[in-house]
Amino acid sequence: MARTKHYSPDATIAEILPELADGETYLRQVLATMRICQKHYGDAWVRIGVTGRSPTPSYRIDRPDETAAGDGAFEAGRALFGAYGGRSHDRFTQVNTAETRWSTRALGMAEMLTLHDNLRRPKGDAA
Repeated sequence: MARTKHYSPDATIAEILPELADGETYLRQVLATMRICQKHYGDAWVRIGVTGRSPTPSYRIDRPDETAAGDGAFEAGRALFGAYGGRSHDRFTQVNTAETRWSTRALGMAEMLTLHDNLRRPKGDAA
């Protein structure tokens, strides 16, 4: 039976990436989904699931929405674009999305691109 993995309630991809077996592939998949959101809505943010059974966390992409009131723990003006499984990157159902505990902090597209660039940069190169 898989163990349940818990991250701090405010964890981000940047913090958990070093723990992932194939962090670069995971990051590329998340960025691809964020780019689709950005193309349609102008921006995108990502939060991770902070509990679960997979060693690779699920993630949620949020989009701009002027009418969104926020979910109490997250910023107003953002609405759900989609939530995805960390290993398969398949889209969650509404029930799965609602039942997942999401991090209270998000990374935007610029932060994710910087994270990706730093991953690809050879060790020892200055930023």
